[in-house]
Amino acid sequence: SENSETPQQVLALYKFISPVIPESSLGPLKEDLQSFCLACQVRGTLILAGEGINGTICYPLPGENETDVVVKKLQSKFPGLRTRFSKSDSCIFARLRIKIKKEIVTLGDADIDPTRIAGTYVKPGLEWDNLLKDPNCLVIDTRNDYEVRLGTFENAVNPETQNFQDFPEWLTKKSTAASSKKIAMFCTGGIRCEKATSMVKKLYPEKPIFHLDGGILAYLDTVRQDQSTFHGECYVFDQRVAVGHGLSPSKEFLTCYACRQPLSQKDRQDPTLQKDYHADIAKVIQLRHNE
Repeated sequence: SENSETPQQVLALYKFISPVIPESSLGPLKEDLQSFCLACQVRGTLILAGEGINGTICYPLPGENETDVVVKKLQSKFPGLRTRFSKSDSCIFARLRIKIKKEIVTLGDADIDPTRIAGTYVKPGLEWDNLLKDPNCLVIDTRNDYEVRLGTFENAVNPETQNFQDFPEWLTKKSTAASSKKIAMFCTGGIRCEKATSMVKKLYPEKPIFHLDGGILAYLDTVRQDQSTFHGECYVFDQRVAVGHGLSPSKEFLTCYACRQPLSQKDRQDPTLQKDYHADIAKVIQLRHNE
């Protein structure tokens, strides 16, 4: 469609709300957003739940003096919406999906409520970098292992989880959180850390718990590469696959059409991946990255 090659505004967003949205209101809210987004040529994914909204979308870039009606609409529904903007030369999603789920980011613990208890926000830059260098601070990358492989912060611990629901078990059974004097966490855009820090604050109420405000995306958007403690690229859940400093789309990674794993240029030259059967791609990559 003509929208595909039009310069796009990319919007990553989330908001936890209290009191929760009644279940009976979620259907009408979805229908309202669906018709509005289709009229505005919005593509991407929005997740709705009683606890709020989460998603990444793209839509034709508004003109310089033009009101961004998409943001205005979402902010009217979710005051205090947390947003991160970037740009793309073309559309980064194939279609629009709006889903109703139990949680806007799935941890599997209904008692976790970031609107009541969560960590302290730390701004990207020197304040965050100082935590990375602090020997008394355990810094945890709360993302999945395939995301961490593409890039992470200096001195950060990789829990090697396959999905976010694995995180609580890692934290309580395998991490050094109990013996750490303070804990700092980060993720792509901040939403996973809202829940992760809330959980840790409940477990260790006496410890200082921090999380990177706006996540890796905010850091890459504000800190110059020559001053950065983030090495590599940040995996994103769209056709860009990953972004670098300044949120520029990756030139290194593509997604495997069979297993959805991010493949580097080196991965794509591997003769094992040239076969018709891609079932073991993830294992092949994992083995090579562990060499």
